Amino acid sequence: MAAATAAVSASPTPSDGEPTAAVDELGTTWRSLPTDAFVEILLRLPPSRQRLLRLVCRHWRAVIDERTPPQSNKPAVLACFTGLTSASMYVIDDDDLGAGRCRQVWGVRADPNDRTKRVDVTMVGTCNGLVCLCDNTRPGGAISLLNPATRETLRVPPLPISHRAGGTWSGYGSGKAYSFGFHPVTGRYRVLHLPCRADVTGGFTALQVFTLGDPCPSSSRAWRDVPVYFPGGATATCSVDAGLVTVDGATYWVTKGAERVVSFDHEDERVAFAAPLPVEGGPGYVLRLMEVRGSLGLAVCADRWPAPTKTDVWVLGRHAQGWSRQYSVQVQAGVCQRLAGPHFAHGEYVLTVSAPESSLKHHLYAHRMRGGGAAGRLQSGEVRSLRIRDEGTVAAYLKGGYYYLRTFAYVQTTEPLSRRCSDLPHGLGGTAVVLCSMAGMEALQTRQGELGRRRWA
Repeated sequence: MAAATAAVSASPTPSDGEPTAAVDELGTTWRSLPTDAFVEILLRLPPSRQRLLRLVCRHWRAVIDERTPPQSNKPAVLACFTGLTSASMYVIDDDDLGAGRCRQVWGVRADPNDRTKRVDVTMVGTCNGLVCLCDNTRPGGAISLLNPATRETLRVPPLPISHRAGGTWSGYGSGKAYSFGFHPVTGRYRVLHLPCRADVTGGFTALQVFTLGDPCPSSSRAWRDVPVYFPGGATATCSVDAGLVTVDGATYWVTKGAERVVSFDHEDERVAFAAPLPVEGGPGYVLRLMEVRGSLGLAVCADRWPAPTKTDVWVLGRHAQGWSRQYSVQVQAGVCQRLAGPHFAHGEYVLTVSAPESSLKHHLYAHRMRGGGAAGRLQSGEVRSLRIRDEGTVAAYLKGGYYYLRTFAYVQTTEPLSRRCSDLPHGLGGTAVVLCSMAGMEALQTRQGELGRRRWA
């Protein structure tokens, strides 16, 4: 099964008793493995491993497609709140969006005995059920990985010192310069860092990449600089407030002057201009990158305070073949909400959050769309319109002061993190907070005096 470069005949899927065949690059035929045994092995592998084995040959692809059940879990909404004294993560299934139900899968609180400490842990992204978090209280941000289903955590080595210095943004800053991605062909996870935060001009000539489980021993515990070259010697820039979004094996961001979208391909590690923006930005315009059903989206609104009255969402076609406006959301006066992001369209619902972030309500809202909602594909030129006249259904909320909220599509996995990066240290590291799971929430409430020195798995 390790022959990733094997070439195999395109014979039909064998019967239960017939062996499965694969020919490796040395010409050896693997005919000693019965198909039933092969299927039993497949059923014990996580979906991400099955996807990799489909690439071995057409024969194995046929066996996997016909003999293994498809992924039954529909993506849920994963919402991560960050407040001044706590951060929490909630999963909201499709059936629970309209009912206002959610389940907490992770939480963190500051030590109540030390008022000088605060919580500043934000969510960078999620891929295949694995979550990437950033502790912004550490210089340059400290990256950790979490599987909410298994409660396993791993620490990523810190950035080189040269990339940890420099200016930071006001509140929840360092995490904005990171992205977490997965490429379905290589099967590798990568954490991407843009060093624009350390340069007031926003320009940089290289970005930093950390590959989880890199087969090269010298690279498996180190960040690598990836040079950025543009035609004509143009300098790479990034508008961090527009966000970094990873979809379909590539990470995207908007240039500093809001002229173009730039992409980083996780397979060949190439940076390139992806597409010009569909609209001209300018003073008073707010641009935010979104994820729309696995494609790149761009939310554009012309006014912001206290909340935008109209937001249009454009979606980039496959292979960067032009933009199309697919959503138009209008918020009635008196309803202070804006689109959640980067994941805002989920099934039949559009997700919104309280605006501004300093308001007393720290809620994630769900609004059901009429006429089939956001689930189906749009016809060419079709635009889904939604007018928000009331608050909608509260899907999740956070108690506390100023907050930051990000939403993602999430599919639970029980795949151990150690399979991807066995050489990384376990745990979320030296943060000045207490880590907890749902199993430890009651203990946190009854044993406040031990919060500074007790850890729950």
